[in-house]
This record gives sequence, structure tokens and C-alpha cells, in this order.
Amino acid sequence: MTVSFKLKLQDMGHNVDTLEEGVVESFKEAVHGLARAAQAEWIRLAQARLHTSRDAYVQGLRQAESFGKSNIGGQPEYEVQLVGRMANNFEFGMSSFDMKSSRPGWLGGSKAKISKEGFRYAVIPFRHSTGNSPRLQYTGKAVEQNLKQELKKTVKAYGLDRMLKSATGQVIEGAAGRVPSNAPVHPFLQGLTRYQKKNKGKGSSMLMTFRVMSEKSPEDSWIHPGLDGAHLLPEVGRYVDKESERIIDMIMSAA
Repeated sequence: MTVSFKLKLQDMGHNVDTLEEGVVESFKEAVHGLARAAQAEWIRLAQARLHTSRDAYVQGLRQAESFGKSNIGGQPEYEVQLVGRMANNFEFGMSSFDMKSSRPGWLGGSKAKISKEGFRYAVIPFRHSTGNSPRLQYTGKAVEQNLKQELKKTVKAYGLDRMLKSATGQVIEGAAGRVPSNAPVHPFLQGLTRYQKKNKGKGSSMLMTFRVMSEKSPEDSWIHPGLDGAHLLPEVGRYVDKESERIIDMIMSAA
């Protein structure tokens, strides 16, 4: 997104070439503030609207390259941009794809390994939470299958809903408890493991499962459904237009 007053002034019927030097300087100062305000508004919208994608999206607005300045014909222009492939996927959306092989996919990444039989595989971690943190909410099929409620029932049934301690009362570190891989629970929760570590006496924990993706996996087993896209940029554009008009009116009425 480019933030500049020049075109907006022309659209509003002002002759840029005849502006007094003091007015020009006022616009030069104001455009920087407007660009920063646009960036802040973009971040605010992302934090308010997004959930699991929020952190990656906002990080894309806080990179060094997210805010830049250039001079066009002596007039400053500011560029506010969303940096990073995934951040842009979250904004503009993306079509369904095979996670095994696309972009480049888990099996084309640095974490892929080669089995004794010579085929590629990767162990994919999944974090689970019974809480309400937006960052750890389920999406897609997990939501459709009401996995959150299944998770709550499973951790309670297998004693993974509380800090696990030794006979001496010490927090058990590492893999403290596990749901058997053949347990009669939702398939997504088989092998669910509670990992713990000491943290200032109280201890902290996380619930994890792991699944193996390989070149032998069924062809349709790791298909990502795609993303609809947040489409926040048009809203930020309307914000900039409105603020531009307000600032132009304020500066020109004082000239």
C-alpha cells in the first residue's frame, strides 16, 4: 500500500504545483504520520479479526521491510506492506494444495528424512489445547468433528488434565503421560502426550500428537483445504482515504 497526498490532492481539485512552501512542508510531515497510522490500523484489524493466523500475519507488518520511504518528484511516498509468503496467503487466500509436495511441502523441506527403504518421510507435530487461546484453536475438519470437546473428554479420562508428579511430589519432566496409540478415542487424539517441565516450582505443560507423512502416504491424505483470505487491505485503504481527506481539509483550510 502506497501512502501519498499528491494524487489525493489532485482528486480533490487542488493544484499541487501552486501550493506554498509552508503547505508543502506540512503535507510532508503529515504523510509520515498517516503512513504510520495506516500501519497501526492494519495491525489493529489483524489482531481483532484473526485467530490462529494472527501472530504470523502481524509479524509480517512489523518487519524492517514493512515500512519504507521513497521520494517521487521531491514528494515523499511511504510504502506499508505485508512481508512474508504465509502472511500474504492469510491476507489474499490460497487454493487447496498437497502438503507433501507443494511449496515445497514437508517432504521437500529440511526436516524430511530418508527411511531405510529409501523413501522420504517427516514427523509432523500437532499441538492441542483445552483452553481458549485463539492461537491454539482447531480449524477445518477438527472443528467439524467437534475435536475440542473430544479433547477435553480424553485428557480427563486419561489423567492428562492436571500436572503429573512423582511419588515425592516433584513435577515429572518430559513425556509425563500418554494416551495409547490404539485407545478408543478420536483418531486425531490417539497417542496424545502430555509434556511437562519445571517452571519456577509450578511447572508448565503442553499436549502434543505426532503423525508421520511419507511418500507412501495415500495421495489425498495430506491435502490442505486452502484459505479464504482475511482481505483486510481494502479496509485499510478506505481508512487511508478517509484520513487523507480529513488531513487535506485541515491543512488547506489553515493555509
